[in-house]
Amino acid sequence: MTWQAAAPALTVSYDEVPYDGLTHSETHPSLLATVGSLMGMHPTPVESCRVLEIGCAQGYNLIAMALNLPTSQFVGIDFAPGQIAAGHKAIAELGATNVTLHALDVMALDDSLGRFDYIIAHGFFSWVAQPARDQLLAVYRRLLTPNGIGYISYNAYPGGHFMNALRDGMLFHSGRIENPQERAAEARRWIDLLVETGEGRVVPHSGFYRAFRQLLNDYRSHLGEEEGRSNAGLLHDELEEVNQPFYLRQFADQCAAAGLQYVGDTEFASMLASNIPESVAKVIQTSARSRVEAEQYLDFVRNRMFRRSLVCHKEVALSGKPSMQTVASLYLSSSARAESVERPDGARPAVKYISPDGASFSTDHPLTIAAFDYLGDVWPQRVPFATLVGRTGSPTSRITNPTYDAAVGRIGNPPGDSRTTSPTYGKDAQILAANLLKAYSTSSVLIELHRHAPALVTTVSARPVASRWARWQVRQNAKSICNLLHKRVLLDEPDCYLLLRLDGSRTVYDLCQELMGGPLQKGHWHIKKEETGASVGSPLGHTPEIPLEERVEQIVRDRLEWLALAALLEG
Repeated sequence: MTWQAAAPALTVSYDEVPYDGLTHSETHPSLLATVGSLMGMHPTPVESCRVLEIGCAQGYNLIAMALNLPTSQFVGIDFAPGQIAAGHKAIAELGATNVTLHALDVMALDDSLGRFDYIIAHGFFSWVAQPARDQLLAVYRRLLTPNGIGYISYNAYPGGHFMNALRDGMLFHSGRIENPQERAAEARRWIDLLVETGEGRVVPHSGFYRAFRQLLNDYRSHLGEEEGRSNAGLLHDELEEVNQPFYLRQFADQCAAAGLQYVGDTEFASMLASNIPESVAKVIQTSARSRVEAEQYLDFVRNRMFRRSLVCHKEVALSGKPSMQTVASLYLSSSARAESVERPDGARPAVKYISPDGASFSTDHPLTIAAFDYLGDVWPQRVPFATLVGRTGSPTSRITNPTYDAAVGRIGNPPGDSRTTSPTYGKDAQILAANLLKAYSTSSVLIELHRHAPALVTTVSARPVASRWARWQVRQNAKSICNLLHKRVLLDEPDCYLLLRLDGSRTVYDLCQELMGGPLQKGHWHIKKEETGASVGSPLGHTPEIPLEERVEQIVRDRLEWLALAALLEG
């Protein structure tokens, strides 16, 4: 049982300390539909769906989705009127017509809002009492469409036991402080003191000393990192009065009691034993009596601390075996870098692809190599499987009837062809699909699978346009910006300056003239030494060999190209 201070009550009003207005890439219906499809479901197309978010805060997560999916409908509820009012203001400023927010407690949620294809509850399940958890699952049962998918995140055991050790200490030390911000500051100070206590020596009577020291250092880094925890996040998560982790098997049992079933995790690779030693995987395979038990074993192996679980109605038949048709119906993207592999003389050349998270996949299959290389060239664009094969494969490898039909979420016949026959796959295309799925089962960063491709561009147009949502966020002085892929991107001052002006009315020349006539003269534009030849932290300078105007234009173009690669420019 976690420690609770005698006084005062630890629950902090969300109107008093609003939760951070963040977006969460793992909640996007495209990802939910992707995992659901791989598990044998037939989700509603992302382009024409209804989405409900429970505990939506200011609604920023939904607004970002709504702007990029204008033919879908988004509804959010939150019991904090102040947060909903902030969301209404943002919606009005952005002119978003397909998102509505309601100040409403989940306990009062009835059927008046209709049914939904996707329901999201991020940061809710572990932080409310059991009656509210029961109500949440009942809402999913009532309001999910027959093929609907629900997302529920929660703190998980066994890793939650480690986090509880830190949480209990912070509550013990700071739980009697009435002012929330002072309580959060004192909790941070307590962690600092614990780290300092163990520096340079062994503390007597300490259990698993080295492991505890590593936990403390990792958590302090998490609190202080650039995208780290604000006081709002700390107060509403670790220091919240209710913070209950669950084992996966416990969560699955609660879902079953409510007429739901566990589908899987948004991190598809975490559901599989592809990243653990074969000897351990064999023990799990022979010991687990169900898929849930197998994943519970994996949580013990990995000391899982947090889960993003998907659920659906118990009547849905899940296969758990991705089909060729499913893989061929998806969009793909990858930023993995290529590295050559030494091979014996006469052997077919092979390439290892390494993702930013360190995962890797090696192949000597020519079509797979061509596909990965092409995806790297067009990153961050998402490419339909059929298009990928058509651009990189030989005629014998291609798919007949390779048109992607977004309305039904599958490969269909060419326009005007009314036949209902399934597409035919060449052998190479089948191998490619299997290799892509194998890579995705290793890491969703190594290769990404999607149900939706946003309208972004990877080249800078004559009059570049940044997304409305990104420009609005910069106007709110945000530095962590949600891009068109629904992922967060950190921006510096020059990026923010340019982004605000990318509304399609300015050419690169216009941007340079505006820059030289304002921030440069005032010394407000600071960039790196290697970009200018000037000293670090000094205003923009230029080398004697290159005229200032040319250097400014080159720097602006370089930054615009980076913004395009960051998926912030739209077509």
